Amino acid sequence: MKKLILLVSLISLIFLSACTKNQDELIMVTEAGFAPYEYYNNGEIVGVDIDIANEIAKELNKKLVVKDVSFDFVINEVKSGKADFAAAGISVTEERKKEVDFTIEYTTSNQVVVVRKDSPITSFAELGDKTLVTQLGTVSDLYVSENYPNANLVTHKKYLSAVEDVKAKKADALIMDQAPALEIVKENSELKILDGILFQDKYGMIVKKGNTELLNSINNVLERLNEEGKIEEYVIKHLKQEETTSSTNFIDNFVDSFKKTFIVEDRYLFFLEGLGYTLIISFFAIILGLFLGVLTSVIRDYNRETGHLKILSKLCDIYVYIIRGTPTLLQLMILYYIIFKSFNIAPIIIGILTFGINSGAYVSEIFRAGFEGIDKGQREASRTLGLNYYKTIRYVIFPQALAKIFPALGNEVITLVKETSIAGYVGIIELIKASDIISSRTYNYFFPLIVSALIYLFLTFLLSKIMKVIERKLNHV
Repeated sequence: MKKLILLVSLISLIFLSACTKNQDELIMVTEAGFAPYEYYNNGEIVGVDIDIANEIAKELNKKLVVKDVSFDFVINEVKSGKADFAAAGISVTEERKKEVDFTIEYTTSNQVVVVRKDSPITSFAELGDKTLVTQLGTVSDLYVSENYPNANLVTHKKYLSAVEDVKAKKADALIMDQAPALEIVKENSELKILDGILFQDKYGMIVKKGNTELLNSINNVLERLNEEGKIEEYVIKHLKQEETTSSTNFIDNFVDSFKKTFIVEDRYLFFLEGLGYTLIISFFAIILGLFLGVLTSVIRDYNRETGHLKILSKLCDIYVYIIRGTPTLLQLMILYYIIFKSFNIAPIIIGILTFGINSGAYVSEIFRAGFEGIDKGQREASRTLGLNYYKTIRYVIFPQALAKIFPALGNEVITLVKETSIAGYVGIIELIKASDIISSRTYNYFFPLIVSALIYLFLTFLLSKIMKVIERKLNHV
């Protein structure tokens, strides 16, 4: 009991330390796949918005920390207080003003239409009944919904996915900001931008409602940078990106894509970082899941055998029912944006808690099936020998159940490792997030996704071999 209390106290101390926000940091949230405003270069997030953010941090005498999340989660990050402000090419709209406070507008965005070069579409008037793609939650998404009601609107969480739809002829046109569109057509020779500007809007940064002190500080910096012509300089600087090398030769294109995916800017390091986070989250989530699963299954079994701990057993039933009945991604969002809304906890801890709690419910059911699969005569014989419930479970039931359920337990471990692929939604650079980062710079999904798939296959293969070795040893005990 003393050891358990000490362990809980230590975990609580670490948890509370992780919740303490560093007052010397200024946290900015963005989606770093929107060049030239924010993108990865040499392993760091750079861009027009980052240059502006650095000036804001300098003005406030704080260290800038940049978080990378999906665009449709950017506003939630600010509203929940997990970030001080956001800059991600955010268009100023009346609907968004109800949720957050906008700074002054600091740049004009021209929205254009991207189509295939062989497309019969030549003007905006022909878009009315076409399949149009946009990025989810952007001003283009809203514009198409309001102005092209007869069009088939398809939204993607990443605008690069929308690009792939147009390239694959699954969609007729893509509506997006002109600056990143120029980069896209530069890297994809089969695409072009229609002449003209579909519509214009303004970009602003956002802060939590009521945070007038930070809002005024950011506005002062934006006004100064505009007067000095610095923002325009930042745009010109970041539009100068790596040159495109195109060839009709398959081997040359293959080699070029390989270099861009792995060699240029040492992008292979993203895969290593993603693998590292995947392994860390998986390891600790497995431990937490096993602990919760065994504890829950024992409490429910104890209630079934003795009739005691009825309330606790009922709570365990509810826990298992809720977790098994809801998607893991939804659980991740609830923990991150609702339960721990007011806590400054590192996303990786939220990831471990989410996957550990999720796995615990399934492990509990696996052990429950194992316990119930042991002949009742084993328990009766144990009681005849004078063994209490604790000793019966520990020395008689648990070892036999473990041998029977180990294959199912191994499958749950493998499933957990693969499920960590959704951790990128809260800014964790796991393997899928790593492939997204690289794709946002190469404008090509092929190599990054294939490499991620191969790494997952290797991990599951390795885990399967380890599980089989342990299973053989358990069967010989």
